[in-house]
Amino acid sequence: MKKQTLLIFLLFLIFNNSFTFAQKKRDEARENILMLKNGALLVRLKTSSLKINALKEKGLTKEAEELRINQEKENTAIMRAFKTSFTFCPVYFFYSNYSAEITSGNYIGLLMDVNSKTDSTFNNSNYLIGEFDQSATTQLSAFFIKDKKYVPLRSPFPFLIKQNQGLTTARSNEAIVSLLSKRLSEFYLQ
Repeated sequence: MKKQTLLIFLLFLIFNNSFTFAQKKRDEARENILMLKNGALLVRLKTSSLKINALKEKGLTKEAEELRINQEKENTAIMRAFKTSFTFCPVYFFYSNYSAEITSGNYIGLLMDVNSKTDSTFNNSNYLIGEFDQSATTQLSAFFIKDKKYVPLRSPFPFLIKQNQGLTTARSNEAIVSLLSKRLSEFYLQ
């Protein structure tokens, strides 16, 4: 009888802890979606400055310039995708070399709007970071939504949109951004 009572008590503790953890994750996700809806998404754009400088140091100026131009085109395409396909909340952009300033709350003059114009109107502490990136553990390429310290959020928050749909098909920036906007809206309305 004592063993049976002990087993029931242990199962209760396990179930209760699991329920509490799941509830905490839901509450955290709800706080994040409300913060995003009432604030903004700050999208970090890569500069490839380390690679460009390394190429220049090796005397590969032509390759460095090609990389700079390709990175600029990629950033322009990302901004265009948000301009045409993202409706969930305001969105601003910043370059990766300003990541520390953004984290410290010093984003005045460092943010751009969807037209690549410097925008100093945003002065809110309600924001999350978004970026096209690769998971450090799985090498998954996706658009990730991260907290203010650049740590990816967790489920149940819709924190990532994979770039690849299957083994061979890759989504366009517009498709990724449109799906992101849709999933954020659906999660917000739950």
